[in-house]
Amino acid sequence: MGQNADIRRRGSSSSDAVQLLPHGVASYARTYADGYISTWHDHPRHQLVYAVAGLMAAEAGGTSWAVPAGSGLIVPAGMLHEIRMAGEVQLQSLYIDPAEPGAEALTECRAVLIEPLLAGLIAALCEMNNPWPLPPRAHHLSRLILIELGAAAKSPLALPYPADARLRRVCDTLMESPGSNQTIDHWAVLAGMSRRSFTRRFQQEAGLSFGSWRDRLRCQIALRAEARGARMEQVARQLGYASRQSLLAMMRRVV
Repeated sequence: MGQNADIRRRGSSSSDAVQLLPHGVASYARTYADGYISTWHDHPRHQLVYAVAGLMAAEAGGTSWAVPAGSGLIVPAGMLHEIRMAGEVQLQSLYIDPAEPGAEALTECRAVLIEPLLAGLIAALCEMNNPWPLPPRAHHLSRLILIELGAAAKSPLALPYPADARLRRVCDTLMESPGSNQTIDHWAVLAGMSRRSFTRRFQQEAGLSFGSWRDRLRCQIALRAEARGARMEQVARQLGYASRQSLLAMMRRVV
């Protein structure tokens, strides 16, 4: 009992300590400064990383994820991931024991939309600060959270990274110059493929068309810049758009 109390005290400043708690769903809340990097690591528990405010840029499962305020990233136990903060980020995390009923829905890495009901449940559990023995309210909040997480809609901001080295070369080049308006024929030549082979292979490996992939990349970059207070007119020009309105129209279409 004394050990658990000590872990809970340290848990207010240590996510590692929180994961040692006996709770099936343990909570952790913290605010991070712009530019903070949680370098590559994994957890013995499933994790929900929820951005209450600000924006996180994450790498996990071979995919880049933009996680703006109102969204969360589910990271399965044992999956390596890295998270970078864009702007000040108010974070609420849940660490879920894989043996918990309902945790089987968290074995896929994905970004999800946190609707108001789920946001309220998470906030209420975080405010309780991991009490032990577990009171009925905390138990029921945990159960409801897992039910709502399992039903949460996916966020449209995943950026899968293809396995084919030729397609990776194209993606890397576009990441370095996201405002490039070169045609698909240009990118097919860079990949050493015909236009038809390039578009078909890209769709197969990334799960979306090259044009959609480029839009998501630009959307992620714009969201990070916006979170850091950049002028969107300047961001639009850097990303190859004639105006701020054109950039925002693309972002609305993606999101």
